[in-house]
Amino acid sequence: MVSVLSIQNMDEMFEETAINDNLHHSSENDIVLNYSESIGKGYWQRTFLPDGISIDIENSQLLNHIILEEPADEGWPEIGFRLSGNRKLYTGEVMQGGQNFLCLSDVVYGDRTEWAGNQRHLKVDINLTPEIWAMLINQHSQYLSPHQQLPLFGVKNAPYYELRTTTPVMQSVLYQILNCPYRNFIREIYLQSKALELVALWLAQELDYRQVNQSKVKLSPDDIERIYYAKDILITNLHHPPTLLELGRQVTVNQRKLKQGFRQIFGTTVFGYLQNHRMEQAKQMLAEQKLTVAQVAHAVGYSHLSHFAAAFRKKFGVNPSGYGR
Repeated sequence: MVSVLSIQNMDEMFEETAINDNLHHSSENDIVLNYSESIGKGYWQRTFLPDGISIDIENSQLLNHIILEEPADEGWPEIGFRLSGNRKLYTGEVMQGGQNFLCLSDVVYGDRTEWAGNQRHLKVDINLTPEIWAMLINQHSQYLSPHQQLPLFGVKNAPYYELRTTTPVMQSVLYQILNCPYRNFIREIYLQSKALELVALWLAQELDYRQVNQSKVKLSPDDIERIYYAKDILITNLHHPPTLLELGRQVTVNQRKLKQGFRQIFGTTVFGYLQNHRMEQAKQMLAEQKLTVAQVAHAVGYSHLSHFAAAFRKKFGVNPSGYGR
């Protein structure tokens, strides 16, 4: 059973030690904090980039279930992407790996949040200045819901978190950030471009989310069961997945309901789900180091090793041959 550790300030989670620059690929534009040994292992890193953008990376393995009761504060707008590990928010929602969130500026936060113990916590946050966020709202207000625009007008106490499902394309960019191959000023340019790419993908997701909600089909319990059955058919036929028409016929659901049902339930397209499942399965197999890259490619339905390598590199930012190591 994991013990529970209650702390009053996040600063208590870190220790004042010298940072190994080679380990974290850090520079003079980085702040890197190591977790205290009593908390666990890992680090939190903030990289300052041009135009007031910064990227936070949390990569930790906590020994205890952490309860943080930090005083209220105000923060800049943040779009965060949690890749693994669960965190319970003060609202009662649980943010899980595979979700992204919007944290608005001018929002008072604090109170009680919790980090699950004995889990790897991997998260990437994109921080924007209030000026950049205001510019985005001014230029793209048609893509944003009314309460997302509240900070522009100086309104306090707007909703704090807004959770969405992270798309496979977003995950690909996140792993490119985590595996940045450059240093010095080239690294800054690269990371800034990836941060802006994530913001663009997030805005595109918001537009897509609103369009889907406006034309959302009503799913009955039987429809939902059939959508899950379609998902099972896909993942059991990785080598020869059915077409949309064939899949709809097998589960007796029309194509419109099948496509929108997948978006509503799984947050992606039918074949986006299939591709994501293939890559996640491949990642797990490579991590276990029991199969060769060619064997893994075949196991997840790829007949050409080069196609598998390209897809894996696009999603995770590294070659499959180097992932296991």
